[in-house]
Amino acid sequence: MKTNMARLRPVVFLLLCLIPTIATAQTSPTKAPQTVRACDYIPGVSVPAVMPADLANPPTITPEPTATPFAPSKVDATTAALQLKIYNALWKAVNDHYVYTDFNGHDWKAIGATYQALVKKGLSQDDFYLAMERMIAELGDDHSHFESPTEVAAEKEQVESKYDYVGLGALLLPIEGADRTAIMSIFPDSPLIGAGIKVHDTILAVDGGPLRDIDGNSRTQGLVGTKVTTTFKHPGGQPQDVTLTRRRIQSSLLIDTCIVPTTHIGYLFLPTVFDDTIGDQVENALKVMTQDAPLQGLVIDNRVNTGGISTTANEIMNLFASGQQGYFISRVRKQALTLRPNDVGGSQTVPLVILVDTDTVSYGEIMSGVLRVAGRATIIGGTTLGNVERLSSYDMPDGSQLWLATETFQPRGEANGIWEQTGIIPDISLPTRWDLFTEATDPALARAVDFLTHGK
Repeated sequence: MKTNMARLRPVVFLLLCLIPTIATAQTSPTKAPQTVRACDYIPGVSVPAVMPADLANPPTITPEPTATPFAPSKVDATTAALQLKIYNALWKAVNDHYVYTDFNGHDWKAIGATYQALVKKGLSQDDFYLAMERMIAELGDDHSHFESPTEVAAEKEQVESKYDYVGLGALLLPIEGADRTAIMSIFPDSPLIGAGIKVHDTILAVDGGPLRDIDGNSRTQGLVGTKVTTTFKHPGGQPQDVTLTRRRIQSSLLIDTCIVPTTHIGYLFLPTVFDDTIGDQVENALKVMTQDAPLQGLVIDNRVNTGGISTTANEIMNLFASGQQGYFISRVRKQALTLRPNDVGGSQTVPLVILVDTDTVSYGEIMSGVLRVAGRATIIGGTTLGNVERLSSYDMPDGSQLWLATETFQPRGEANGIWEQTGIIPDISLPTRWDLFTEATDPALARAVDFLTHGK
């Protein structure tokens, strides 16, 4: 069992055109750049985009329709026994360790009985994994989840930042309520580079049709060297078709940094901390940004940070704050979150602004809130959804895995689980949506630079 993670389901952290491959000779992780580019946003020149008024009061998400019932399937005795063993282990782990002793207001015994009956009637392997996923989802915390062996293997590659797949090479953010996705980050070897496609652009169609096939697989996937026509749209622009050649991507995920022109304010984009190279990358970025002079201020962009592993999150927080900042509390223990200062180029004292919004989740939320509790950061953006339980993993006999909410977080000086109820409420409210602005027209970055320059 591990207790090192707090994050959202990886469904919101997607790889474009992912095709699992058998690893052969793995390339060395791509190194972070030793120079920092100038940000596209230029104070006094760039015109910030105006966000729609309804972003301040987003509509309630419509619940998903009731799932189609499972059809019984004949399975051999060995498979049936293994499935029942996994079900029992999952049910017991939740019963014994789930952080909410009332099971988040659900009748866990009744839920368990329903799914036990399904398993005993017989389920195909795919249906069994889907059934276990749905059983854990019935807890309703939007955080705990079950993963099949294939999903576990893919996650391991993400944590180790050993991406090896065929496609277009980008991290995507689904746009709520729309059949399109926005580009969060682009890999160094991506065919998108040089094609006029940038972060914040949206993908509307693939070969004139939907983004995914009937089985939920990306329609951009294919073989190395084959072509795919994808319809993209720049924020505020018109759709355009771009034909690209699929490429083998063997790379690490790199964070993005820049210096705001006419200032010495740094910008640091963190799409995730679900990658054990990110902490070192942030430290290296600080060294590069401060090699000539200390920073005037630093903007940390957590607006699409889907969380990740505690070791990486702690490495980052250690760069900016120190001391005890709260507790993780389970049914049986209370564990302090204590930061150990690691000053890099004045990082312990540099003025900080952290950008958050509704896609900031889990350790993305915890990091942002903790740095404010520590008196180190001002938060700008939209209120986060409040999804900050810490998860523990439970390994199943077949290589599948349960990630279960086993701890809530109590910020220093505040009530236990308060952020779960309220989310992280910004000091300066300025909600944004990722696909409606570019780096040059980013209203939250503009507001952060103004705050760090003028103090208001």
